Amino acid sequence: MYFEDVPLHDKRVLGSYTFTEENIIAFARAYDPQSFHVDKEAAERSPYRGLIASGWHTAAVWMKLMLEHRRARVAAGEDQVQDNFVSPGVRDLKWLKPVRPGMTLTYTNESVAKREWPSRPGFGLIEGINEARDEKGELYYSFINRVLIARRP
Repeated sequence: MYFEDVPLHDKRVLGSYTFTEENIIAFARAYDPQSFHVDKEAAERSPYRGLIASGWHTAAVWMKLMLEHRRARVAAGEDQVQDNFVSPGVRDLKWLKPVRPGMTLTYTNESVAKREWPSRPGFGLIEGINEARDEKGELYYSFINRVLIARRP
């Protein structure tokens, strides 16, 4: 898939992930060892009044699900393999509500803008809105990803 082929406003469900006490603590011990992520008793005394997932955990899950979704589309013949995606960063990263053990979030991606990238004329910039919502549809996590993708030769 090239820049010119990316459809706009095509919202895709990337997948769902259930946060458990075990995976919250394991992720936090490795990458974000704050007490309200790794210690149930300390988390009870925190402003969160219980164990919560690291925001970086919710972000890492998005990356995992995005790659799984992409690989599944390639395997199904819906997309062609292209290994030249480069990200100049993200915008508006928001952790809106605490994610607690037992919660399942469903992640989505929707490409919403295509922009020229004058410093790299062989590429165009795609911006996408990414969200994670619970079973009731409440928003917990969002950001705008930005990716450079090759233009058609």
